[in-house]
Amino acid sequence: MTLEEIVKRILEEKKTLTRREVLRMIEERARRAGGLLTLESAALTVASDLGVKFKEEKLKPRMLIRNLVPGLNDVTVAGRIVGVSPVRRFKRQDGREGAVGRLIIADESGELRVLLWDEKADTLKSEGRLIGKVARFSHGYVRRGLDGALELNIGVRGSVEVSPPDIPESEYPPIERFMKKIGEITLKDGEVNVAGVARRVYPLVTFRRNDGSEGKVRRVELEDSTGRVTMVVWNEKVEEVKSLESNAYLEVFGARVKEGIDGNIELHVENKTYMNVMAEKPKRRK
Repeated sequence: MTLEEIVKRILEEKKTLTRREVLRMIEERARRAGGLLTLESAALTVASDLGVKFKEEKLKPRMLIRNLVPGLNDVTVAGRIVGVSPVRRFKRQDGREGAVGRLIIADESGELRVLLWDEKADTLKSEGRLIGKVARFSHGYVRRGLDGALELNIGVRGSVEVSPPDIPESEYPPIERFMKKIGEITLKDGEVNVAGVARRVYPLVTFRRNDGSEGKVRRVELEDSTGRVTMVVWNEKVEEVKSLESNAYLEVFGARVKEGIDGNIELHVENKTYMNVMAEKPKRRK
């Protein structure tokens, strides 16, 4: 549905509003979303707030992640965000600064890496708040990354919409689907998402690196119904567990799996790992 069609429908039902007022409301909603909604999605949100309903239209089948192949252009894909990495900035050969942010999204058919380039990378300023939300990525192109995995690239022509009002959350698997039980973690996993209760929180330890700079590390014993694991939190991430107390609930996304010196599995929390610390386990709808 186009912006003009949505505006026309609003004016038909809300005869006290002028076209200028409706457009102003839509622009304000888009502005407040910080670029995470297109004007069409902002218009649908305004219409919903005003109580304007639309008859269900027959929509095109949505693109599933498993159907993507290298070389596709002008691709639109939606999925639940299950991973977020910090934005990396770099210098191009012509001296200009570039930026790239990485997300992992998932639908019922699989997972996909999404690369957001330059100004689109600013979407990740909210980082952890994006975890678990459904997002739509439009006008992207698909190619293989250096590791051979498929990547959806969103550049200057692309757009990003977080929680678009026309996409039901129920169409995508819940975030719990992408969490691993502690007792199931193996060294082959590489990286995992995990959740549990902090049963023991060790004191902060500082150390000197070879270059003379100071490093920080803190260990936390994390427990779920299947077992316990030591979580090793490094450097700037230590600030996020500075006030952590026993029995707090943690969700950890993108922890690196390593073997400790005692031969047991450890989860290492580094710069690209996202942690969500809560007083208790959240209650989510299945």
